[in-house]
Formats: sequence, structure tokens, C-alpha cells
Amino acid sequence: MAQSKEQRVREMFAQIAPTYDLLNTLLSCNLHHGWRAAALRCARLRPGARVLDLATGTADFALAAARQVGDGGLVVGVDFCLPILRLGQTKVRRRVAARRGAARTIRLAAGSADHLPFPDDTFDAVIMGYALRNVPSIAACLAEMARVTRPGGWVVNLDLTRPVRRWLQPLYHLYQESVMPFVGGLISGRRSAYRYLPESIRGFPPPDRIAEECRRAGLEQVSWQPLSGGLATIHSGCKP
Repeated sequence: MAQSKEQRVREMFAQIAPTYDLLNTLLSCNLHHGWRAAALRCARLRPGARVLDLATGTADFALAAARQVGDGGLVVGVDFCLPILRLGQTKVRRRVAARRGAARTIRLAAGSADHLPFPDDTFDAVIMGYALRNVPSIAACLAEMARVTRPGGWVVNLDLTRPVRRWLQPLYHLYQESVMPFVGGLISGRRSAYRYLPESIRGFPPPDRIAEECRRAGLEQVSWQPLSGGLATIHSGCKP
């Protein structure tokens, strides 16, 4: 029996988990820190807020969100891949031991993006980074994100996309097809995973279609913001 997309992606992330953070930094040319900060601004986080970081991975988004909500807030990180989630738990524990930021406000748990184990209207903001391309159903995932967001709260998605500037497109195509699989395979030992990455970006719907899916999920004030010439894009919307 053929594996489902969810199973294939889970196994792929389990295989590349040990080098995931390093390759994120290398392959994004360190741009991912600025992209994450821009996405968190769209979430409009305040001290004391309750935040869900969906597909938390190694918990970088969760840690950044925790610094903004402070000791009175709560950040829940959920991921469906246990090996990468364990790395996130280790990172959070180290930050707690070093008394850095508000890491004590973070809770990590296993869970699936299209069946979240939370009641309706639980969180002030729901954020997701680099994962909407990987879910079995974009519509189901966005609907779940909207469901668990309280009225007046924000849903924010950050993902890798295709560049909008024409001069950048051939360079990016060359980078995707040659540099990314070579560097990713060399460091992780899993070249196939870094062939999947550009394939998933090419297959991801354009920003206007993702915005329409956000509206269908019940969100209002939907907008999108291209970053670094469209190498990444933020979508945000408010639950009425």
C-alpha cells in the first residue's frame, strides 16, 4: 500500500531532524530569522496572550512568541513528527535552564494539523511556519487554525514561495534544482528530502489562492505580504 503524504513527510522530517536548524540557516542565507519576526508582527501578540504554534518543529517560532507574550502568557507548540519535536523540547529545556526569555511559558505536544486537540476559540493567535505546503489538505488545516482561534484573534501562516521578481526567477530555479539538493544532501545525508523541498514549493498554490482559502475558512481582513522578493510569503487573517 502506498504511503499517505502525511506519512511520507513525517518520515522525511524524522530523517533530517538532526541537521534541520543548520540547514534552515544555510539554505535561507540566514533570512529566516527576519521572516519569522515579520510573521510574529502580523500575529499582533500581546503580553499574556495564548498562542498556538502549529508545526512547531524545533520550537524557534514558539520561543520567539514566548518572549513576546511574557511570563503571563502561554505558547503551545504542536508537531506531528516526534523526533523533531524532541529536539524542540531539548531546546526549550536548555532555555529554561539558562533562564533566557520566557521559555517557561511553552508547552509542546504531538498533534496533527487537520485534527487539533483543542476546543473552539482557545487561542489569541495561531501561527504556522513552513508547513502548509506539507499538509494533506490546505483547506482542512486552515479551517482548524481558524476554529481554535478566539474571535478577534489572528491566524498567520509563513511559507516558502516562488519569487515574484522576474530577474530572480531563473537564479532561484538554478538554486532549487542544483544548490539546494547538493548542500542539503551533503549535510543531512538525505538528498531526496532536499529534492522534495523545491517540488513542494513549485506545487504550492499562489498567494491569491491561499488568501481565498483563508476566506473560505472564515477569516476576515485577509492579506499577504511577500518577503525577500517573494522567496517567502506571510498570509494573515482575523477571526470575526
